[in-house]
Amino acid sequence: MKYIVAGPTIVNDIVFADGSKSTGHLGGSIYCVEGVKIWEDDCLYISNVGNDFENFYGEWMEKNGCSLAGLQYILPHTQYTELIYGTEGLHSEASIYGEQEEKEVEKLDIISAGVIASYCDDKTKGIYIEASETSGFWEELGLVRSQTQAKIMWEIPTSAAMTENRHEKVLECIKKTDMYSINYPEARSLFHVETEEEAVQKIKELKVPCFFRVGSKGSYMIAEGKAEFAASLTVGQIVDPTGCGNCSTAAAMYGWCEGNSLYQTAVMANISAAYNLLQYGPHPAITKEVQGQAKALLKEKMQQK
Repeated sequence: MKYIVAGPTIVNDIVFADGSKSTGHLGGSIYCVEGVKIWEDDCLYISNVGNDFENFYGEWMEKNGCSLAGLQYILPHTQYTELIYGTEGLHSEASIYGEQEEKEVEKLDIISAGVIASYCDDKTKGIYIEASETSGFWEELGLVRSQTQAKIMWEIPTSAAMTENRHEKVLECIKKTDMYSINYPEARSLFHVETEEEAVQKIKELKVPCFFRVGSKGSYMIAEGKAEFAASLTVGQIVDPTGCGNCSTAAAMYGWCEGNSLYQTAVMANISAAYNLLQYGPHPAITKEVQGQAKALLKEKMQQK
């Protein structure tokens, strides 16, 4: 496979601040698959799931031509959480199967470097990995490197970036990657800066390519001492921003691995995120028509540069 996405599979019920509820939304790293597939069909999803996976994801996987070959059916249930929002954002998140199963899944839901390496070949160009800085993946990274020259994109977990005593290990892991992604609040905490400009400078100093997300404003692609900003955009009515970070990060991986410029990479990431905004969960069907629309929009934005 040209591109690999490795991360958790989650189904979400959402309870809004006004008490209303919306249920059964796909979440987790499937947003990353969406981000890549806006541009490229050759993408394998590697994830740990339960035998009930297809009850929730089967229709989406089929509509979007996604292989089930990368799924490891090792969990008691596919992860299913209830998200409760208050007036100031996410208030709590918990498994609908209870605390005991949540702890069991936490121990089981590990994607090893060996598993990822087993799906790599000389055609693999990019690997998106969603893992903590303490994951055994980093110690076993050589297994992946021995199988492929693919670039590894790491989206830094919010909890790791926002927790002071985890920062040292996070910075160590960044230097093991080929590129990484972080958003503005995370960057402020990790780099101990106050402004966007200061964050960009710190990222440049690390000398590892970075896709830097600055919310609804847009994003930067930063590499080789240079930074290019691309403003966010929309392709229709905004319904839900959940997953835009994952979606755009994976699209940036694709754009950069394909040898595009800093600016074009950021624009491609923003376009993928724009399609993610149209509904709860990932775009329901990434057809050739949708891909054509995305490419036409990219061409338009590049001509306007």
